[in-house]
Amino acid sequence: MSALPEADTITTWESETGTLAQADCLDWMRGLVKESIQLILIDPPFFTGKRQTGGGESPPSYADSWGGEKGSYLDWLLERADLMRELLHPTGSFVIHLDWHAAHAVKVALDALFGEENFQNEIIWYYQTGGASRNRFSRKHDTLLWYTRSEEWVFHPERVQIPRTEKAMHRAQNPKGARISSSDTHKYPEDVISIPALNPMSNERTGYPTQKPIELMEIFVKALTDPGDCVADCFCGSGTTLVAADQLGRQWLGCDSSAEAIEICRRRLLI
Repeated sequence: MSALPEADTITTWESETGTLAQADCLDWMRGLVKESIQLILIDPPFFTGKRQTGGGESPPSYADSWGGEKGSYLDWLLERADLMRELLHPTGSFVIHLDWHAAHAVKVALDALFGEENFQNEIIWYYQTGGASRNRFSRKHDTLLWYTRSEEWVFHPERVQIPRTEKAMHRAQNPKGARISSSDTHKYPEDVISIPALNPMSNERTGYPTQKPIELMEIFVKALTDPGDCVADCFCGSGTTLVAADQLGRQWLGCDSSAEAIEICRRRLLI
């Protein structure tokens, strides 16, 4: 997740597998090749109205405040999403990570941008961790919206199968009621993903606010791309999507306006 732009310049770093840029992604994307990216997976500001702060002695932070104007936030986000759509390969996918603050308003806007027929899934990331509420049902999930560029897209559910429950496998041993083979230990993924959020002691922790677990990003990279494809994150924050892409043998492109975010990315990506 990214801060608002800090500069109007573009600075880049190269590696054998990808390119990292510090810039407003609106300026950066104008220099990229259209229809060249298989997956754009973004975790932009959520319209929380807060300053998000990480951990450590001098924690990185960014402002997610829009003066309370959701229209201003949507205009800012949709201007960038429009360019992202043009960068997608004809069989490519766009996934945006949000929470309850703006997910529903963003979906309505993206339906108009991508076309309702190209909306594929509302995916719930259920993470359990976080504070309990006495005033409402506790908010324990984020939302990821998946759109495709066209009516043909890449999807490999077999790569992200999930284990069947012990109860399901026990039932499979009963020949009278079995629906699956006893050797069929995994099933295709569902639209609710249960992965713990990063705890403060996790080895993955970088200190960057709102950092997501690499296990979550790997699901989308595996399912929506093939080795050698290009994955982009235009609000790359701590770089988790880029690290997942790199480790899975994909090319990657990353951009963030925050110097703190870029420094963390460079350390993780060794560039």
